[in-house]
Amino acid sequence: MSRPPDSADSALRGNIRLLGGILGTVLTEQEGEEVYRLEERIRLLARLGRRGDTGASRALAETIAGLDVETQATVLRAFTVYFHLANIAEQHHRVRRRREVEREGGTLRESLDEALEVLAHEGVSTQEVADAARKVSVELVLTAHPTEALPRTILEKHRRISGLLEQLDDLRLTPSERAAHEREVAEEVTILWQTDEVRSERPRVVDEIRQALWFLEDSLWDAAAALTAVWNERLPGSPLRFGTWIGGDMDGNPNAGAATVAEAVERSAALVRQLLRRDVRELAAAWGMSTTLVEADAAVADVPLPPDRNPTEPYRRRLTAIWERLGADGYASAADLRRELDLVGESLRAHGGSRIADGGLADLRRRLDLFGLTGPSLDLRVHSRSLGEDPDGVREVLRAAADVQHRRGRAAIDTLIVSMTRSAGDVLAAEELAASAGLELTVVPLLETIDDLHGAEALVTELLDRSPRSRLEVMVGYSDSGKDGGVITAQWEIFRAQERLARLAGERGVELTVFHGRGGSAGRGGGPTHAAILAQPPHAVDGRLKLTEQGETIAFKYGLPGLARRNLEAALAATLLTAFPNRAVDAAPECARDAIERVSAAAHETYRSIVWDDPELLRFLRSFTPLDELTLLEIGSRPASRPEANAPGGLEALRAIPWVFAWTQTRCIVPAWLGAGAGLVAAPVGELRSLYGGWPFFRALVENLEMSLAKSSMGIAARYLELVDDAELASRVFGSLRDEHDRARAAVLEIVEARELLDRHPVLQQSIRLRNPYVDPMNAIQVELLKRWRSGNEAALRPLLRSIAGIAAALRNTG
Repeated sequence: MSRPPDSADSALRGNIRLLGGILGTVLTEQEGEEVYRLEERIRLLARLGRRGDTGASRALAETIAGLDVETQATVLRAFTVYFHLANIAEQHHRVRRRREVEREGGTLRESLDEALEVLAHEGVSTQEVADAARKVSVELVLTAHPTEALPRTILEKHRRISGLLEQLDDLRLTPSERAAHEREVAEEVTILWQTDEVRSERPRVVDEIRQALWFLEDSLWDAAAALTAVWNERLPGSPLRFGTWIGGDMDGNPNAGAATVAEAVERSAALVRQLLRRDVRELAAAWGMSTTLVEADAAVADVPLPPDRNPTEPYRRRLTAIWERLGADGYASAADLRRELDLVGESLRAHGGSRIADGGLADLRRRLDLFGLTGPSLDLRVHSRSLGEDPDGVREVLRAAADVQHRRGRAAIDTLIVSMTRSAGDVLAAEELAASAGLELTVVPLLETIDDLHGAEALVTELLDRSPRSRLEVMVGYSDSGKDGGVITAQWEIFRAQERLARLAGERGVELTVFHGRGGSAGRGGGPTHAAILAQPPHAVDGRLKLTEQGETIAFKYGLPGLARRNLEAALAATLLTAFPNRAVDAAPECARDAIERVSAAAHETYRSIVWDDPELLRFLRSFTPLDELTLLEIGSRPASRPEANAPGGLEALRAIPWVFAWTQTRCIVPAWLGAGAGLVAAPVGELRSLYGGWPFFRALVENLEMSLAKSSMGIAARYLELVDDAELASRVFGSLRDEHDRARAAVLEIVEARELLDRHPVLQQSIRLRNPYVDPMNAIQVELLKRWRSGNEAALRPLLRSIAGIAAALRNTG
């Protein structure tokens, strides 16, 4: 890997040159000069092929086909590790650039400062902002959806290499110090090369719990507290909350149940106690304030410790007692600990220690406010079908949850989501089961199909009529609605459902929270969080946001503390703006509704005709993509299909994640754009340009389409047609997809008035273009490995699984 990609930024270019050079050295050391030269030749042919050299494309295909499985696997790993390193460099660079902007005195994009500037420009008073800030709530819910292809060991290597890059940024390093750090990077890359990115065993639910807690310990614990401190410098309140489904998500996962519910809460509580004890110990070690020099309230030292223990250091004495009590799990609630910390803070402020109270003690208090004594709140999830078919089984889990709740408090478990909610009766049945189990929580209907979204208002009206309440939470699912009706219609119907629910809530005096079940990919509602929040209809968010963070998205957004801080701040800043609908957030233009209705109707018709009205579509998908092979990739504890009794093995039973994952591997990325071409040509381009310029919903929709189309490659995808035995089926289905892809691309370019996709985002455009010569050979190798595996070559399996994980890393997306 001798040549790094070009970049407009010299620091990023330098990092990639360093990492690429080190990888080239490691590859030569580990596999030999001949393999290194082969990898370089393959990359060169791929780059020439991208430039239109058909001879190079043929030579690339012939070269890869002529390799044995072992050599294919080695070349594949070289490209995969390169993408791991490139991703690390880009993530590190985002954090670095943000710091540079801040040092230069600029206003950071999607920051709290930018949001406050927008509000001030709109004439919102300081008092109005403060009043709204007290009510702002952002809750991010981590889920174990099986889209994280990398094990924790690899993620830890990423974190270590990023830390070394940060050290290398120090201009004060001597040459010998720099060389030592570079040797450490080479050591980490060597370990990475010798570490298998494909798991040998399917993770258990407990493994998924541990991985999520690793992000809490390694990143969110500090990042969330630091961001809350920034918020409190400007605004009142503590707006951040965290939740998790991991251990409580029983929808189609037979491995989750009563035992994993208890395991999730107890492991989380143990970690939080450990982290709090660590912080308390650090404070105790640093605080030597003595009554020989300064007074303290007598109550501070009144703790059950021997009188000769720190007799003149009351604050250290109190912290020692807190440390021991946390170790013994001796606090009944977070409120008990808060009272002790308040006691310490009040004494410090009364005796010349205000700065101390506002320092480390305030940090400790913020972490306690954020995570309590139990960590992220555990949400439970069940399928609506199980409420009628297996109420005793559901009740058993809820009883176990009630036991945990009685022991740990409601903060530990406070939500039950009902998947595929069809009626108000499903919500009421779940509430009755929870009550009979002695469990106090909020039951949340999850609307996941286009029909369910259409019926959202009627369902909630019936629910409020039968069981009035002052607060209501409704979850909208982007994944299954996208699989059901296509991305355009799913996004529009979710928007309309929120509008109707917000209006209904206003009429009934109900506080509404919409819970957004977004995935990482555009086909499952993914995309930039800040833009997505501002794209919601006025009054649907109103300063209250709850959304899922799934799979590889968690590592990508929260794997580094700096990135975690930036992404949390983007969500907070946008949510603050939504507290001022029609002032800080643009409403839809007059022509919007008619135009988007035409777009959605045409998109829906085309999507349904290609996907659901073709009985051969699933057969094509199974041949054309590694759909069936995904089940062999041990990345999640949950099966790939729901156990739908009425459609065993059918498209209905296939979950949205493998549906998106499989298409993404082939570079089609079909779920992110299918139907958009037919939809966007159904309305005058002038109207659509107007909507793109003035309506955040439509702008976000088009820009996500543009991103997905830029990442897709129908030319590369065409190579997978070799895997489809039925030539007529291959020609018919792929021909329809290619035509629709071309229509979508042309329509987007017309709307954004550009010659090439992402022309207005040159850095991103260049990043994708420079990745392609490395991704294209991986797809070519995957096609060959699929042929060999499907013809009975057992040796091809593990390299094939590595190709799946490698392409996911290259595209920074799975499902």
